[in-house]
Amino acid sequence: MSNFVNELKRRNVIKAAIAYAVVAWVVLQVLSLVLPNVGAPEWVMKTLTILAIVGFPVWLFISWVYEVTPDGLKKTKEVSIDKSITANTNKRLNVLILVGLALAIGVSFFNRSPNGTTNAKELLALDNSIAVLPFDDMSSGGDTEWFCDGVTEDILTNLSKLKELKVISRTSTERYKNTDKSIPEIAAELGVSFIVEGSVRKHEDKVIITAQLIDANDTHVWAENYNDDFKEVFKIQQDVSQKIVSQLKIAISPEEEKVMTTAPTDNVEAYQLVLKGKDLVLNAIEKKNAEDSVILFEEAISLDKNYAEAYAELGYANLMLFFWNNSTDQSYLKKSRENIDKALLINPNTAKAYTTRAIIHDELNDGWEESFKDYEKAIELNPNDALAHSEFGLHYTLRPEEDNTKYLYHTNKALELDPLSTIINIQKVDALTDNELFDEAETHLNKISNLIGENRRLFLTKDIIDSKYKDKSKRLEYLLKEHEDNPKSQHVLNHIATVYDGVLNDDENAVKYLKLAYEADSSNAATARSYQGILNENNQFIEADKFVKTANYLKISSELQKKQGMFYYLYHQEKYLEVEQLMQDSLMATDGHLNALVYAQLGKRDKISELFAEREQSFNTKAFAYAILKERDSMYFYLNKDDINDELVNSRREFDPYRKEERYLAFMKKNYLPIIEKYNGKLD
Repeated sequence: MSNFVNELKRRNVIKAAIAYAVVAWVVLQVLSLVLPNVGAPEWVMKTLTILAIVGFPVWLFISWVYEVTPDGLKKTKEVSIDKSITANTNKRLNVLILVGLALAIGVSFFNRSPNGTTNAKELLALDNSIAVLPFDDMSSGGDTEWFCDGVTEDILTNLSKLKELKVISRTSTERYKNTDKSIPEIAAELGVSFIVEGSVRKHEDKVIITAQLIDANDTHVWAENYNDDFKEVFKIQQDVSQKIVSQLKIAISPEEEKVMTTAPTDNVEAYQLVLKGKDLVLNAIEKKNAEDSVILFEEAISLDKNYAEAYAELGYANLMLFFWNNSTDQSYLKKSRENIDKALLINPNTAKAYTTRAIIHDELNDGWEESFKDYEKAIELNPNDALAHSEFGLHYTLRPEEDNTKYLYHTNKALELDPLSTIINIQKVDALTDNELFDEAETHLNKISNLIGENRRLFLTKDIIDSKYKDKSKRLEYLLKEHEDNPKSQHVLNHIATVYDGVLNDDENAVKYLKLAYEADSSNAATARSYQGILNENNQFIEADKFVKTANYLKISSELQKKQGMFYYLYHQEKYLEVEQLMQDSLMATDGHLNALVYAQLGKRDKISELFAEREQSFNTKAFAYAILKERDSMYFYLNKDDINDELVNSRREFDPYRKEERYLAFMKKNYLPIIEKYNGKLD
């Protein structure tokens, strides 16, 4: 046995084993720090560890069988003792082991935290980035969720105003309300180093707030309980914000300190109303939310005429109502502007007011430089305002001189602050597409597909394809492949039908795929309406009439939808007098587009003039009306507007008389529509 051990020593097998173990350990430790920082998946590290373990016996075998000589690697038994350099190899292995051990000690020290739980990679990752999770409602009635959200929002707002701190928007943190995810998981998903969480218990005029600061490695940094009168809630929120800043060791300017210690109002009741209103606006998935928030903000103002934030929020809510009304009711814009002016008169440092005013400038095209200055001021006052960055990015797409680079820059900043925002993630795909970064756009789209849903994914994919190939017919190949993979997807079938109808002007195939879409989900009223509409466009009036009499259609369609269906049933049969009679119905009378079609078909120019003077109509409506009236210059004027629905135009017979004209062909080319040999079933 001693002879075998001596032979192991002579052949440097033992030293080689030690050297391998030391070097492998150091390499794996270094890789454990580096790989996560470059985005490598976990399986990479696991695979390398397994390879290192498997390589150990292979290395021992090589050390026993082979020897390094001046002439290269040779079998040990073939090397005579007088030519062996095992002694030199032994010295080299000693040096390698010593260097390896020194590196191992260095890596161990670097990888050690004060409490022995945090490695170097984690320590290096801790920067001044933070997310404030929704505070839990611990009140006995469980009916003060709005107040908990308000406490969360105000702490977040206080922190957001600090230039040295990155603060995640509430839109993203809201997704973690009542979550089971761990702090490290949440921190990783939001890209932050610290998390604030807490709870609120409100009972009559008393409030108990618990707040704690936790780092991304689930280590508690600071925690405190507050038990005070409700009227002291501002002081509590300010104290929480200041304690967090102190723990993060952020130096704040006197101006920032003043902002953090100034209460927005002295009226607690007005403050509660604003909290409730802001909560409604944040979740304004329907028009009524915005309308209700307006009432709350107005009540708050009646209690405190100098509440700048209430005026700013009221201005923003009115702006949202303007958009909810399809940008047609200018009175909302007027109200918005009046309230923004009041907010800035009371407090010229109200960030939300500048963002809102900038959006209004962009909407009205009445001052690009003024809009630019307002966005700059808003971001200066609140560098963590994702909304301001997102809208600032869109600002560069609306200006006459578009700047897609700045569009992408501000969109990236917004996404950094609000990483789970559906709207901003969609905006990033659009910004990448506009910058012709198509591979990156597709990669980001795949990354967010679960967040945005199938239908939005298909819309964005179509946009990428259109921009990449400058030919909308290229969509069809992609969509048909999607259909093969998911033949029952109503969304895919609808999109295929849209290409056939609006791009290829193939009504027959549009009917085929819309029928399949309806069969895939017969509860979808929009698909039912589209199917009935395409039957009429394709002159399949008997089938259309049968369809609208089916029990399911009658069940899922509103009275307005039924009457609109009847409109197109009569319209495509050119029964315009009957259609005009139908438009007398109270449900139909206010539909400007349908009225314009009827008046134009009956040659009633005076009625069209009255209609257009009464209320602003869309470019689509005007293009249709002037096409029917054969007023070419007016028609082409609106066809060349950026907001025109080119696919709707391309699909309809009203534009058939113009398809060979040079200006119409230019319109087709501009919108990436293919020139085809037939339209509406007729040869060109």
